[in-house]
Amino acid sequence: MTGTPAYCGGEPVRTEVLGYGSQSIGEDEKQAVVEALEGDYITRGPTVKTFEERVADLVGVDHAIATTSGTTALHLAGRAAGFDVGDEVITTPLTFVSTAHAATYCGAEPVLADIDPYRRTLDPEAVRKQMTSETEGVVPMHYAGQPADIEGHLEVADEHDLTVIWDACHAFGGNWNGEPIGAQRDMAVFSFHPVKNVTTGEGGMIVTDNDDFAAQLRRLRSFDMDYSPDGHEEEPWYQVTEGVGYNYNVTDIQAALGLAQIDRLGEFKTRRDEIIAEYDGAFVDMEGFRTPPDPTNADPMYHLYAVEIGEAFGCNRTEFVNAMHAENIGVQVHYVPLHYHPYFQEEFGYERGMFPETEQVYEGLVSLPLHAEMDDGDVTDVVTAIKRLHAYHAE
Repeated sequence: MTGTPAYCGGEPVRTEVLGYGSQSIGEDEKQAVVEALEGDYITRGPTVKTFEERVADLVGVDHAIATTSGTTALHLAGRAAGFDVGDEVITTPLTFVSTAHAATYCGAEPVLADIDPYRRTLDPEAVRKQMTSETEGVVPMHYAGQPADIEGHLEVADEHDLTVIWDACHAFGGNWNGEPIGAQRDMAVFSFHPVKNVTTGEGGMIVTDNDDFAAQLRRLRSFDMDYSPDGHEEEPWYQVTEGVGYNYNVTDIQAALGLAQIDRLGEFKTRRDEIIAEYDGAFVDMEGFRTPPDPTNADPMYHLYAVEIGEAFGCNRTEFVNAMHAENIGVQVHYVPLHYHPYFQEEFGYERGMFPETEQVYEGLVSLPLHAEMDDGDVTDVVTAIKRLHAYHAE
C-alpha cells in the first residue's frame, strides 16, 4: 500500500465496506426470537410487558411504553404532553427530523434554538431567547449519546412550566450524574433501530415516572381504545375508541430480541468505549480534526463518534467523506440541520444563517464507524485511512 489515498489514485485501505453503524446479533438473540415465534403470542403479549419492565428497571423509572420506533415514541410523547395547534415547542436544529415531529405531528410549531457548540446539543440560554407565551415544551436531544445540559434545561422548564421530552434515541445505556439517561423528568424517548445502541429491528420506548402520562401513552399506542368500558362484562366484545389513537403496538418478536440485546448491553458499551479510546488516542494531536467532547458529569454510551473536519486538516468535509468512501470506509453526516430542509423553510419560515453555532459545527461534522461488530483490524483501517489522507494533504 502506498501513502496515496484511494481518492487520489492509491489502493483502498480495505476491500470490503465497513459501515458507520451495524447491529450485532448473536445466537442468543436468534434463539429468543425463535422461542417467541413458538409461543402463544407473537404480538401485544407477555414478552412485550417483560421487555417494558426490564427497560423501566434499567432506567430506574416507574413506566416504560414500547412503540414501533423512536419516531412514533416522540409522536406519542408529544400527544401525552398535550401539544396542540397554537403551541410552540423548542428543539435543536442539529437532529433528525423526528425530534421536531414531537411538535408537528400534534399540530404544534417546532421552534428552533441554537446549540452549545461544545456539546453539540440544545443550549438552554438559546431556549430562553426563543420563549414566548405560547411555549409549552422543550425537546432537547442527547446528540451522539452526549447528554445535553440536563440541569440547565430543567431549570428553564421549572421557570416557565414547560414539559420536557428528552430525545434520548442516541443515548440508551448511558448515565448522567450517577443516574441512567432517561430517568430525568418528564418523559424520555429511546430508539432501537439497528444502528442504535441496542436493537429490536425497528422499535422505540418512552419512559416516565408520571402515571398520567403513562396511562395516556398506553391508550394512544393502541387506538385510544378502552378495552373494558362499562358494559364489557355483559358483552365481552364491547370495546370503544375514545379519541384518535394509533396502531403503534410492538410484537413479542421484537421484544424478545430487545431482551436478549439488553443482556449484552454491558458488552456493547465496553466495545464502543474501547473503539472510542483507540480513536481518541490516534487523533489527539491531529490538526484540523476535532474529536467528540469530553462528557460533562456523565458516562455516556455513545451512538456516534462524530468528528469535525477543519481547514487545518488539509481538505474540506466533502472531500473527506468521499475519500473515506473510496477507502471502503462508511462515514456519514449527522445531521443536515432542520432549518436547511425545504419543509421547515416553507412551513415555518426558517432560513440558512439563522443558527450560526449549529451551522459552524455542521460544516465539519462526520461520523466515523462505531459499533460492536468492529474488530481491531477495522479500527486500524479507519485510523490508517484518516492518517494517510491527512499526511497526503500536509505534503
